[in-house]
Formats: sequence, structure tokens, C-alpha cells
Amino acid sequence: VPVYQDAIAKEVQYVIDHSDAKFVLAEDKEQVDKLLELRHGLPKVQKIIYDDPKGMRHYRDPILISLEELEARGRELDRAEPGRFDEMVGAGRAQDIAVISYTSGTTGFPKGAVLTHAQLTEAIRSAMAIETYKPGDQILAYLPPAWVGDTFWSLAGALIAGLTVNCPERPETVQENLREIGPHLLVAPPRIWENLVSLVQVKVEDASRVKHWLFRKLMPIGQEVARRRMEHEPVPFGLRLLAWLGEFFVFGPLRDHLGLRRTRYAYTGGAALGPEVFLFFRGLGVNLKQVYGQTEISGVSCVQRDGDVKLGTVGRPFPGTEVKITESGEIISRSPCVFSGYYKNPEATVDTLRDGWLYSGDAGFFDPDGHLVVIDRAKDVTALADGTKFAPQFIENKLKFSPYIQ
Repeated sequence: VPVYQDAIAKEVQYVIDHSDAKFVLAEDKEQVDKLLELRHGLPKVQKIIYDDPKGMRHYRDPILISLEELEARGRELDRAEPGRFDEMVGAGRAQDIAVISYTSGTTGFPKGAVLTHAQLTEAIRSAMAIETYKPGDQILAYLPPAWVGDTFWSLAGALIAGLTVNCPERPETVQENLREIGPHLLVAPPRIWENLVSLVQVKVEDASRVKHWLFRKLMPIGQEVARRRMEHEPVPFGLRLLAWLGEFFVFGPLRDHLGLRRTRYAYTGGAALGPEVFLFFRGLGVNLKQVYGQTEISGVSCVQRDGDVKLGTVGRPFPGTEVKITESGEIISRSPCVFSGYYKNPEATVDTLRDGWLYSGDAGFFDPDGHLVVIDRAKDVTALADGTKFAPQFIENKLKFSPYIQ
């Protein structure tokens, strides 16, 4: 049961207690102190296991045990009962609970989505039916483990697809580590992609006159070629030639500088990404694609296909995933990846899971090419006096990404 490391004490207490956790693994003194303050509200917790002992020399509470000591006990038990580990692994079933992933709880207490091993493995295998993930492909695990997207790629992706997971040294070194590793897959929310564009623009302003001139002249060429290819329009020879020059002088070096030279798949999701930011990376030659999903469907259920990327959409459903739009405009899904229900919350489960269909709470529609467009939360969609429905967020995003609005 992963918990966001920046969660306030009340949120931490609720998740640990509600999930019936007996053991809590804490990274360092800061997290241990948070837990010790909450002890009166955590009656089921038997041990707090800590990794980094720095600053904890005088901590004598019997509830505490270091990860090092726990490992020593494990080795001792393995010597005493050498077959026990294999027996426990053999007793595991695909339908056993793998993760309880708590949603954000913006409208009340968070809900714990129960995900089984079978649901997570089916989800990543569905992605592998579309994308070519190779054993040993590098991925950077810098996003919070409490977010289901990290579970999808860094846990299921590592175990099923054989991805190599790299953890950054510190939050401050993510950009540096990204360049060192050069991942084959990169997952990032819109904010990260927007920050990378800002970083490039700042670097360009500080660059020499020649580099500045090359970027300003060739970057629009790359974006125009990317736009034409996305819209399946022909790319004239002259434009292709200029794009080749752009690749040599600008695009390739920039991808290398950002750590994206080896990146075959780059994903964004969770919110709308501005079309100019999306086009920027596509113009650089980065295979950036929009994904869509929820915690309750094991992370991701829709993705844009290679060669079939459209601005403003989240692509098509995974193989084996059915997506429909209800009469009210809500997106509902059905697949083997749909969660088992909310932990100790049958009322919420019944409300979200009906006849095998997951009700997402999102409003959307399919465009003429069969691509899913997500417009807003269903509860926020309203109607004009004549009955015409509209989504405030859909309009806000159009305005937010307008170059004429500051």
C-alpha cells in the first residue's frame, strides 16, 4: 500500500489504518517521526521498519526495526527453514491482491482501489501488444510509487516486460540522471514536459548567435513536418531536406542534451498537454504520445498508436478493452484489468463498478476516426438554456493554450 511521501499526517494515518497494515516501511527519520506522532491512531501497526538510520542513534522505541536488521533476521530464518520461501511463493495465486492504491480523495477520504496480480499483468501485456518493450529497456522511476502509473511501468513493466528500473539519486538530480541513463521509455505528466520546453528556451536564449539562429529557423520546420505526418499529409521533398538538416544541427543534439536520444516511447497523461508543447517534442523527433486511464483500470487503458497520433485525443483502447460513452456522455470501460473494488467500501464499489463496467466519472466522445477525446469530469459538464451540453474544462483548455491569452 504505497503512500505519497509528502502526504500530511492525517492522510498517512487514514491510509495505514484503513488498509489494516501491520508493518510500515519508512525511508528516514522524517517519516519515522511522522509515524511515531501518529501511533495513537495506528493500533494495528506492529513494526515500523526504517531504511536510513541517520539521526536515529538514540531512538529506542521497541516498535522500530532497521531494514538491515530485518534482512539479517530473514537470512537467519532462511538457514533454519530453507524451503519456506519457495513454499510461500508457490502458494501465491494470480487473483491475490498485489496493490491497494489509494485515490487522491479530493472530495473526502481517499478510496483504496484493490488491484490483483492478474489485473496488473494483463494491463502491461495489453500495452505490450501495441508497443515493443524489450527486456533490458531502461526506464527512470522518478514519479511517486503511490501513483498507479509508476506501478504500471516500474513494477508490472519490470516484472513482465523485463524493463530495467533506474531510481534517481535525489529529486533535485532527476534531470541529470535522465541524461546519464538515456531511457528507452519515459513517462511524465504535462508539467514535466512544459518545464523541459522552458528549459530549452532558456538555454537557447543563452546560446551563441549561430545556435540561436539555427534553432529559430529549423524548429518550426520540424514542427510542420510532425504536424503533416500526424494529419497524414504529404511532406514535400524540400521540407524533408530541411528537416534532415534540422535533425543534424538541432533536433538530435537537443534530444541528446535532454536525455531523450534513445527514447522510443514517451508518454504524457493525467491532464491536457498544450498542443504547442506536444508539437515541440514531436518536432524534435520524440515519439510523445497521450495515454488515458484510471487507478481503477490498473493504470492505463488507452494510448495513441505509432503513426496514428492526433492532437487533442488520447488514442484508442488497449486490445481486450471495451470503451463506450453512455447517454449522459460518461466514459465507461470493461476489461480484465478493471479493479476488484474499493477496499472496505462496498457503497463506492457499487457506484463505480456496474455490470462489469467501470464508470470513470469522465465525460468524452469518440471522434470520426475512433479516437477517444476526454473533455472534463462528467459532474462538471453542464447545459445551456437550449439543452446544449458543454464542458468548462474543454473551453478553458482551448483558452489556456491560446498564444493570445496571457
